[in-house]
Amino acid sequence: MTAFGRNFLPGPTDVHPEVLAALGQSMFGHRSPRMRAMLAAMQPSLQECFGTREPVFLATSSATGLIEAAVRNGVRHRILVAVGGYFGEYFARIAEACGKRALRVEVHTGCAITPEQLDQFLEGPAVDAVAVVHSESSTGALADIAALARVVRARKDVLLLVDGVTSVGALPIEMDRWGVDYYCTGSQKAMALPPGLAMGAASERFQERAARLDDAGYYQSVRRMVRIARESLPTWTPAVSLLLALECQLARIARDGGWAARWERHRRMLAVMEAWVASRSDVRLMAAPGARSPAISAVRLPPHAGAPAVIQALEERGYLVGGSLDPRHDPIVRIGHMGDLGPAHLEALLANLGEILA
Repeated sequence: MTAFGRNFLPGPTDVHPEVLAALGQSMFGHRSPRMRAMLAAMQPSLQECFGTREPVFLATSSATGLIEAAVRNGVRHRILVAVGGYFGEYFARIAEACGKRALRVEVHTGCAITPEQLDQFLEGPAVDAVAVVHSESSTGALADIAALARVVRARKDVLLLVDGVTSVGALPIEMDRWGVDYYCTGSQKAMALPPGLAMGAASERFQERAARLDDAGYYQSVRRMVRIARESLPTWTPAVSLLLALECQLARIARDGGWAARWERHRRMLAVMEAWVASRSDVRLMAAPGARSPAISAVRLPPHAGAPAVIQALEERGYLVGGSLDPRHDPIVRIGHMGDLGPAHLEALLANLGEILA
C-alpha cells in the first residue's frame, strides 16, 4: 500500500485520509431526515461542478451505469460516437449492447474530434445523439465540448451525450451554457473518492426525450433519478458510506478554496507534466498541444523502454501508474494527475521516472 500522494493511477485515485475516515461513520436510515438534509446540502456544490441548474443525480454504480443510462434514455435508434481511444470505443459498444446502432467516427490516436469533423459527419445518416468522451484517459486527449455542442445544437432533435469521467471535477464544466444534454462521471477519478458512486446531470431536452422512450428501464431511468434528486431523496438503497465520503470531500473542497482552486491546481499539474516532457528528448505526450487533459497524461516512452518494467520499477519505489489500454499504443505509461494530488506530488513522481529512464 503506497502512502498518500504516490498513487498516480488513472483511477482509482488516492483518497485523502480525512475522506477515508468518513467512510467509518455509523450507518443511518437512507429515508431519514438526516439523509434528505445531507443530499440537499450537497446539491449546490455538485451543480457548480457540473455547471448546471438541473439536479445532479447520484447512483450506486460505476460511471458505466450512467453511460448505459444515457443510451437507454437518450437514443431512439442510432448514435454517432467519436472514437479517439479506448473509452470512445467503450461508449459505442455499450450503445450496441443496448440494441442501438453506433456509427463510429474514428479520429487519430491522441486527438479529439474537431467541430469541423463532427459537422461533416452529421451531414451523413441521421442520428438521435452524438457521444463524445471529454477527457480520453487512454490517450490524455481533451475534446472541445463547447465547440462541439454548437455543432450539435445546429441540428434539430440531436442530443449531445458526454462521458466526463476524467474531466468533471478537474476543469470547469459549463453544461448549461455550452448546451450539453448529458454529463456523467465516476467517484474514483477527479473527485478523489472511493469507487462505486456515479454522478450525472441531464438537460430538459434529454428528459423530454426520455419521457417518450418505452425501454429506458426502471433502475436506470434518468427521469426517475432526476425527480428523486430534485426531492433530495436517495435513489433506491444507496451506498451510504460513499455518500458520507462525498459529503466530507465537498466540505474539504469548499474549505480549500472551492472548485476554482481545484481546477487551477489541475491546470498547474498539466503544466508540470508538459514542462517535464519538453525538457527531455526521449519521451513525448500522446495528446496534441492545446488539447491535453488536466487530469491524465499518456507518456510515450523511449523505444527501448519496456512499459511493464518501468511500471514495476516505479512500484518498487512506492509509485503507482497505469499501463496502456491498447497494445498498439505501447510503450506508454498513463499518469493520473488528478483528485487531491498537487504539483509537488507530480514533480516527485517525474523525478523518479526520469531516474528510471536514464
